[in-house]
Amino acid sequence: MYLVLDFGNTLTKFFLFEGKEVIDSESLSPKNAFDKIHEIITFNEGIKGLIYSDVAGEMNEKLVDLAKGIPVIAINSSIKLPFANEYKSKSTLGADRIALVSAAAITYPKKNILVIDLGSCITYDFISYKNTYKGGAISPGFEMRYKALNKFTGKLPLLSSKITKNPEGNSTIDSIHSGVYFGVLDEIKGRIEYYQEEFGALTVILTGGDANKLPKTLKNTIFAHSNFLAAGMLHLLKLNIDS
Repeated sequence: MYLVLDFGNTLTKFFLFEGKEVIDSESLSPKNAFDKIHEIITFNEGIKGLIYSDVAGEMNEKLVDLAKGIPVIAINSSIKLPFANEYKSKSTLGADRIALVSAAAITYPKKNILVIDLGSCITYDFISYKNTYKGGAISPGFEMRYKALNKFTGKLPLLSSKITKNPEGNSTIDSIHSGVYFGVLDEIKGRIEYYQEEFGALTVILTGGDANKLPKTLKNTIFAHSNFLAAGMLHLLKLNIDS
């Protein structure tokens, strides 16, 4: 068995693998995460390794203590990766982006791939058909845009995210929803078009908690399955504990 942990900005997700199959998984609030991780380790003596992605970079010592001798791998740019990394500031490349690029490289070899992850931020990561990671971009996500409109203006209200079909809002509230939703959608379409013009054939992978807000008819895209990131992290774990 192998344990995969994803510490995000708002949720902690765990995946317990038997071979390549997920036998247990859950999304938890940060305050409940360590009790659950302790429970998993205690009641599953056959865990051969643990890997984690941590956007805040604060979990290493806690997990090593909790793991009780199980090999612990932190995802960062210094571990063995299944792609060549041309990012200039390698030490600043987020664990979540490394894990997603790894999953893409493993799942779609010898292709130009753009991974778009829609969470608190929207990240764009490009890997060439030569299996070389070129970098990408970071942009505010849906909720961050709503919060910015409220915080940095005098009168605009703070709204909850909403999918809208009308790009022309006829009230302030509708205009905010339209601006945020179509701003994200147009940005994504523009980014896809850029890479297609620069590199030709392109595989586009959409993932993250807010990916379901995008239309399923978005051209030339693949909505990643729910275990896409976890499968990539599992490959990274095996690549590093078996080397």
